[in-house]
This record gives sequence, structure tokens and C-alpha cells, in this order.
Amino acid sequence: MRRRLTCITIIILATSLLGCADGGDAATPVVDTGAGPEGDAAPGLDAGAGLDAGAELDADAAADADASASPTTPVEDAGPGPDPCSTGVVCVDSFPFVHTSSTAGATPSAFDAYACAPSTDESGPEVVYRIDLPETGFLALDLPRTDMATGVDVDVHILTGFDASTCVDRGNWRAGAYLPAGRYWVVVDSWVGGDEIPRAGSYTLTMGFTSASMLADAGMDAAVARAALGAFDVAWQNGDTSRFEYAMTDFSMRSDREREWVVDLATGSVLWNLFVAHGDASNDPSDSRYAQTFSNISGSHQSSLGMMRAGETYVGSYGYSMRIDGLEPGYNDAVRSRAIVVHPWEGSRASYVAAMGETAPTWGCPGIDDAISTAVVDTLSDGALLFFHYPDGDWSRHSGYLP
Repeated sequence: MRRRLTCITIIILATSLLGCADGGDAATPVVDTGAGPEGDAAPGLDAGAGLDAGAELDADAAADADASASPTTPVEDAGPGPDPCSTGVVCVDSFPFVHTSSTAGATPSAFDAYACAPSTDESGPEVVYRIDLPETGFLALDLPRTDMATGVDVDVHILTGFDASTCVDRGNWRAGAYLPAGRYWVVVDSWVGGDEIPRAGSYTLTMGFTSASMLADAGMDAAVARAALGAFDVAWQNGDTSRFEYAMTDFSMRSDREREWVVDLATGSVLWNLFVAHGDASNDPSDSRYAQTFSNISGSHQSSLGMMRAGETYVGSYGYSMRIDGLEPGYNDAVRSRAIVVHPWEGSRASYVAAMGETAPTWGCPGIDDAISTAVVDTLSDGALLFFHYPDGDWSRHSGYLP
């Protein structure tokens, strides 16, 4: 069994409320009681386990290692391939697209190896899909490993042309890429082991497509949406995640607006659009609804920016919560030691925001509505990405996840 290879195979009431991470005491959040907040670097916080790798190495992992560091370079014109929807080709023109099929008995193999994993033997039979993307967006492909126990091992590949040399991403179970409008090819191919036996068989493939315009329709600024999708693409190529759940927060928006979007890129669906708190010391002095300053410093009571990864869950002073790890040195890599976590927060309830005209600030934690926080945490924990955006002129110019 092989782990996902990131080189490219087929492929979110009272203004005195303050809260943050579990500091080890038994305090519970209160409204209008004047109770003191918890610190963002509270003692006794167990760093806990990091992201569970959970992946198995395989024979072709070493061959793909070098290619995994190269980000996807989209092409403007994917070029023509065989006649659309000819025998052996499945045409896709709407998303999400779910298709159950089998490589066993499929058309003779047109692809035996791919540029993104040249040492991997994919000479078994395959199923080919033609995809026409109407605009720039992230194409996500999910191939659950439900049949691995039966000896089936099929992989997914994204091609920018009908040629194995144009492979831009591959995976044993998932693949994805941020691509401009155009025609692309997806190939579900049968891996061949050292015994020269093709691991052909049945599979179910889900394709999702998410564009900035789709996120704009859900209330996100289109420019921020483009930045967020591009940042996810960089993270995907870096191997920062193997998950398609993604939380995006636009801290340039007022806190009385739902400024966090949790999406499932595998289906292109918005799961939640939430109110989310920022740190009280991040407040714009003239309007506390806006965040203005950000920090990576313990005790600052400020929010952090950039790409982060969801960690393990725990039960703390505010209830069922989730630790997070920053992926950008100097900007957010101290969030775990600062005890910046995602926790349930009364001050992010829709009813609170309606009454007070803003979310209640925390000491830096992105607190979310306690009525739905459990479902959100369960969706993101142990590996999904969280992205916090703001045009501050520092992080926004120097982040390795932004162009």
C-alpha cells in the first residue's frame, strides 16, 4: 500500500467577553459577569501529538520525492486530445462529479508511466476522463481506498494534455491542482507491482471544482478567494495536507459579518459560513469590529495570519476544542506555544452578534459559534488547513503561500 505522493497521480451579552485556549483551570465562559479571561500562553497546556501521518510508504515513494517539492504550474491551453466522449473516455462538464467504474477490462493502456512519477509502473488498464474547466479554480479528485483489501490499487493523475509528460499531480487516493480555464485529462490507472500483475478493479471517483467566483457567490471577496485557493495549491504541492476540507478567514472584514468559510474542495461545497472572533489587541482602536494588527508573540492577545494546520482535539475550559499549528515561520509558528486554538465561543453566536453588533474578542483565538463548533472541529481536526488573510503589507507581501 502506498502513501499519497505530492508530485501530481489521479487526483473553513457583552463586549467584555474574552477567551482563548484552555489554561488548565475550570473556568467557563460567561456573559456580562466581568470574569477574567484566560491567557494565550497559559501554563500547563499539553502540546500533544502533532498531525498523524497515517500514511504508508511504498515502492514508488522514493522516485516521487524530488518531484513533490515543485509547485503546480498551470498552463493556459491544455490542448486537444482524442475525440470527446469517444470509446473509453468519460466526459465531465459539471461538478461535483461522482463516477463508479472499474479498470478491469478497460481499454488497452495508453499510459504506462507519468512524468510526475516516472519510476512508477502504471502499465495496467485505465479509465480516461476529459474535463473542461470554465474558469480558473481548484480541481480536487478523491479516490477512496475502499477496495485495497481486495488487491485493487488504482491511482489518479491530472494531465494538461493527452500525454503522460503533462502530468501535474498524482495520488494514490487524492490529487488536486489550481488550474486556469481549459481542457484537462484525468486518468485512473492500475498500478503494476514487481510481480507484473496489474492491480485493476473497481473504484468510485469524486471530482470537485472550486473557483473564486463560486466563493464570491457565498460572500467572500473574490481577490481573497483567489489568494486562498492559490495558497491551498501551494500547501498541497508542499505536502502540508492530504485533506480537502479547508477553512478560510478574511480578517479584513468586520466581525459582525460571517467572515470564515469552511469548504470541502472534494465536492466544491461550502459547509459553513461562520462568525469568527479576533484577538482583542488586534482591534482597530477606532472600530473594534475590525482587526488591524497581528502578531506571533506570546502574550500579545493578537491574532496571527497565514496558513495553519488543524491538530488534535481536546476538552478544555471552553469545551471541545482543537489545537492548531502554524506553517509560516515568523508569522504563526508560535500559535501552539501561545495556546491559540479553535474553541467554542458564545461571543461568536449569531444571536450575540445581532445584539452587540460585533463578535466578542478573545485573547487571540479564532473562537467560533458554540452551537456548531463540535461539527466544525470534527471536520477539520487532525490535518485540515486553516488560512487567515489580511492585507497587512508584511505577511501579505512575504508569505511563501502567496504569489
